[in-house]
Amino acid sequence: MDFSVRPVGRVDLSNRTEIVLSGRRLVEADLSRRHVHHFSAERCLFERCDFSGTVFDHGSFGAGRGVSEYVGCDFTGAKIHMGPGGFARFVDCTFEGASIDHWFCQAVELVDCTFSGRLQKAVFHGRLRPEDRKITGRAANQFEGNDFSRATLVDVSFRTGIDLSKQRLPGGAEYTHLKDARTAVRRARDFFAGWDDPEAKKRARGVLAVMEEDVLEGQEELLIRVEDYPRHSRPAIRVLLEAALTT
Repeated sequence: MDFSVRPVGRVDLSNRTEIVLSGRRLVEADLSRRHVHHFSAERCLFERCDFSGTVFDHGSFGAGRGVSEYVGCDFTGAKIHMGPGGFARFVDCTFEGASIDHWFCQAVELVDCTFSGRLQKAVFHGRLRPEDRKITGRAANQFEGNDFSRATLVDVSFRTGIDLSKQRLPGGAEYTHLKDARTAVRRARDFFAGWDDPEAKKRARGVLAVMEEDVLEGQEELLIRVEDYPRHSRPAIRVLLEAALTT
C-alpha cells in the first residue's frame, strides 16, 4: 500500500490521553499500558507498535479520508471502544485477550491477525460502498488468514462476501456455521413456510430475514450465535437452524 507519511520524530506520546495523528509513520512506538480518552489516526503507518494493555475510550483507527495501516502491531490485553471503522488495514497484528466493542466496518481490512478475548458488536464487510471505493481505489476488502478460534464473538456479523473458509472460526455448540448459506437458507425458508407453530414462527422470523438478506448481498457462509438473540426466542431459532442444516 502506498503511503505519503513522515516519521513521528521526537513527538512525545508517552503521557498523552488524547492522541491525534495525521500522515505519520511510527516504528516500534510504545503506546502500551495507558488510558487514552481519544485516539485518531489518519493516513498513518504503524509498524511493530505496542498498544498492549491500553484502554481506549474512543478509537478511530482509520479516521479521515485516507487509509491507515497497522503492520505487526501488538494489541494484547487492550480494551478498545471503537469509533467508526473508517479506512484501516491491519496485517499480522495480535489481539490476544483484547476486548473490542462497537467495531462497525465498511472499509477495514484484516489479514493474518489473531484474536482471543471478546469481540462484541462488530460488523465486517467484504464489498465496499461506491463512495468508499473512490477513496481506497478498491472494490473489495482483503479479509483472510485471521484466527478467531479462541475469541468470543458476541453480536458479530460478516457480510457482503467475506470468505469465512479463509478464517479460523470459533467452534462449539454456541455457534452455527452454515458453510453453504444459500442452500441452508432455502431449507430454512421451506421449513418456515410449513411450520405449524405461529408463536415459534414469530420469534424466528427476524433471524430468517437477516439470513436471507446476507445471502442476497453476497455472503456465501454464515456464522450465527443463538445467544445473541432474546432468550425467549432462542428455542425457535435453534429449531430453524437445525432445519437449515438438515440434508
